[in-house]
Amino acid sequence: MATTLACVCLLVLAFAIGLVVPPLAGALGPKQPISQPPATAARSEGPRRPGGPVYPKQDIRVRMDHSLHLAKGINCKQCHQRIDQSKLSSQNDLPTGEACDACHGDQHPRVAAGEQPRCAECHTHVEEQRVTATTIFPRPHLSFSHQAHLARGADCGSCHGDMTKVGRATIAQLPKEATCLTCHDGKQASDTCSTCHPTGVDGRLLTVIGDDATMPKLLPKGATSRGAEHDLAFVEDHRGIAKANPELCASCHDDNFCADCHAGPIRPMRLHAGDYLTTHALDARANTQDCSSCHRLQTECRGCHLRMGVTAEGDESAFGVGSPLRFHPGDWSGPPGAPQGHALPAQRNISTCASCHTEDACLACHATTGAANPGLDASPHGPGFASSARCTALESRNRRVCLKCHAPGDIALECL
Repeated sequence: MATTLACVCLLVLAFAIGLVVPPLAGALGPKQPISQPPATAARSEGPRRPGGPVYPKQDIRVRMDHSLHLAKGINCKQCHQRIDQSKLSSQNDLPTGEACDACHGDQHPRVAAGEQPRCAECHTHVEEQRVTATTIFPRPHLSFSHQAHLARGADCGSCHGDMTKVGRATIAQLPKEATCLTCHDGKQASDTCSTCHPTGVDGRLLTVIGDDATMPKLLPKGATSRGAEHDLAFVEDHRGIAKANPELCASCHDDNFCADCHAGPIRPMRLHAGDYLTTHALDARANTQDCSSCHRLQTECRGCHLRMGVTAEGDESAFGVGSPLRFHPGDWSGPPGAPQGHALPAQRNISTCASCHTEDACLACHATTGAANPGLDASPHGPGFASSARCTALESRNRRVCLKCHAPGDIALECL
């Protein structure tokens, strides 16, 4: 019987000759609700800098307990005194030393006469009563005006949440997209991405700020992605999304970004699953044009088939059928009673077999001699199948399957 190679053996061979690229971390398993760089990215994805694409990593070097201050009746504007004049996201209006002195005593810019230095009460990097390192708050990649929001009736809790239970505030207390969209719904306020996210001179969103490849990318994710979530399945799903809503794609990508992948100069690293080699023939038969957009029939498909011994053109190459190089082991299949290495792999994943072989290949051995396509009457069921509940269930569900191998009137058609 013509057969197929077990998945494990084929994967080892495929990795050895470089036909399969191992999947990236997290690419296996079911679809994940997380954002990942799509395989259509125009460059290989490497390490990423800490922080997010909107809020870079902060280095906070002070001790500040919001819950303690609020519990004492201190309101936000006593510390953030200029917040109602802030028009840019870079104007975060952190408390000045003088604002702290109103309660903590005269410590800034210098300790007043008669006062003891108490730098270490608030600052974490202090040596010999001197602050040696200050807090670093990089500018958020966001267009935001505190003044405009406060003028429209928003308060601090609207965006930053309940601060009465927060000690030192971090990125976790900065507004999240879901929070913004409660007002930016297209009715109360604009819901276009460029309202808050920076754009380039061409009007497209800046998914990466600058030319630093280590910067995290701004990617659509979750319920706010408008059906274009850039998750692990996006590389296969994006064609339908791009056809249905090309303007959405065009808000971030230009034509060159698409052409880099579809024209072939840049090869995606995660276009196919890790074991795609075992079943790729199914897709190749169904839609050869899709394959040929990246692969060449003569130099890739035919060359690989010759090297692996899966072509009938054995006379052309020493690697063809009949040469010492065979696709399956010698005991993979044989006449009834001989060792049959193909049985277990075929039972585990028959689609692997179907990627190379047609149904007639199975019938050549497994059909009964009186069937429409006579075979060798080699039963694939194993001993005791005729008297099993599985035989009865399969026969009652769809008898046409049985007639593929058994001739009408054959006693073997009846479950005993």
